[in-house]
Amino acid sequence: MKTIHIDEMDNDDILEQVSRVIADGGLACLPFNSSYRIVANLKDTNAVTKLLQSKKRTTRAPSLVFVQDRKMLKEVSCQWPAEADLLARKMWPGNLTLLLPANPELPGKVVKQLCKANGKLGVRIPDDELALRLLGKIQKPLLVSSANKEKKAGAGSPAQIRKTFRSSVEIFVDAGDLQSHRSSTVVDFKDGKYVITRPGSVSESDIDKLFSSSTK
Repeated sequence: MKTIHIDEMDNDDILEQVSRVIADGGLACLPFNSSYRIVANLKDTNAVTKLLQSKKRTTRAPSLVFVQDRKMLKEVSCQWPAEADLLARKMWPGNLTLLLPANPELPGKVVKQLCKANGKLGVRIPDDELALRLLGKIQKPLLVSSANKEKKAGAGSPAQIRKTFRSSVEIFVDAGDLQSHRSSTVVDFKDGKYVITRPGSVSESDIDKLFSSSTK
């Protein structure tokens, strides 16, 4: 595991180095929104498998994917309800994750591994400068997962991350100890209505206000 200090990410050559590792199928661990995340190229089946194995992930929860813009979103999910479209237009970039049906053109093994729960992926345009810069460099959607093994703590500790992922993560961007933050709000869509499946930093009242104002 190669360690890079967060300040070095301002250097375009270093950003390019990290981006190349991810684009070529390697794993990187980076600080996004006050927590460390393991990142892989969503379209690389081997990279996705490697990430899941590194975390010993077995749950059926939908996976999180970062996209740069709505054009990249179509690579992940090619159709979504009008309610999802409104939230994406008005609340992205932001800490709001939308559960959307996976694009059937994604690698079959990727879809099989990540969409066991309901055929959907959790998608968002992140409100994080480093994540957006990486997406701009790589030009591919990114599979993102907290830097800890399933149901274990440690996603804010560089020491624990090195111990847990030293054999699977190629590059670690160290920003020191990080404090946990409130998770994103996760929204699903059923029968023309939105359903919050996990409360988070975007409140239900804010979402209700958005839909109310759009119908006036």
